[in-house]
Amino acid sequence: MIAKNGKLAEPVTLEAGWAMKKQMESWFKGEETYDSKGQKVLGFYFNSNGVLRYLKERSVVNPPTVLREKGSTKVGSQTVERLLEFDNPFDFPKPVLLLKFLIELVTDDEDLILDFFSGSATTAHAVMQLNAEDGGNRKFIMVQLPEPIDEKSEAYKAGYKNICDIGKERIRRAGEKIVQETGKTDLDIGFKVFKLDSSNVKTWDPDFDNLEQTLFDLQDNIKEDRTKEDLLYEILLKIGLPLTTPIEEIDYNGKTIYNVAYGSVLVCLEDDIDLDIVQEMLKYQSEHMSPKVIFKESGFMSDAVKTNALQTLKKHGITDVRSV
Repeated sequence: MIAKNGKLAEPVTLEAGWAMKKQMESWFKGEETYDSKGQKVLGFYFNSNGVLRYLKERSVVNPPTVLREKGSTKVGSQTVERLLEFDNPFDFPKPVLLLKFLIELVTDDEDLILDFFSGSATTAHAVMQLNAEDGGNRKFIMVQLPEPIDEKSEAYKAGYKNICDIGKERIRRAGEKIVQETGKTDLDIGFKVFKLDSSNVKTWDPDFDNLEQTLFDLQDNIKEDRTKEDLLYEILLKIGLPLTTPIEEIDYNGKTIYNVAYGSVLVCLEDDIDLDIVQEMLKYQSEHMSPKVIFKESGFMSDAVKTNALQTLKKHGITDVRSV
């Protein structure tokens, strides 16, 4: 296209899709021309890339998004791939810069950020990054269904069976990378993983044709495939403590005592509990309040030991003793 003094010096042939062609013909004829949305066409022009565009009469003008400079899903994909070292299995992962910008806009330093569709856990990555930059102490909760990964994907071949597996690994690697890049070794990048499941305690569902066996099975009322940690966290939820409550594990003669919330709750879920364990638990009770003490119902060596344990705790002012 050659122009002189603001006018074409030579004829030009314009090519366009069918819809634009009809509108161009109408406009060149001097007719009132409208696009498919009913907006009046005032003219045609070429943008800086040589692409033909409409000039329209608009009743509403939508300015360019202010988020344009905060990255794209392509950038989000590249971040996942660099961290996990395999092709990104997600369709549209958000860029960390975008999530960090949005979190910074609407949260304070101590806020809790909840993402109910966490996907590749970009939100967790963004929270840790923002904390590293402004010294905040924000926490995050990521919620994600364990949607299976395509078995043909590189992620599956690398050992990740569902989306949650990838999210957990992304949080680990992102946290380590942020500490490495910032040099802030005191940055809190820790997190806990919980899976929704049924109770750890067996329910009373008797087989009346074999009642003796049912009663025998309930001698230990904790399900066989559950760990002490599984039961501990269920107890915390049932007594109203958050899952982020600090827990100290104390090893005493090969058995574990849990000191929860700095002596506010003392838990022992072992078998063959004796009075020595009870005396050891007393060392960790809170100075400011009488703690709750929780045992496994079938954990005591004998009924006599259980009775003596209750009396020992009572002498030390502890009356809130429970069992599961």
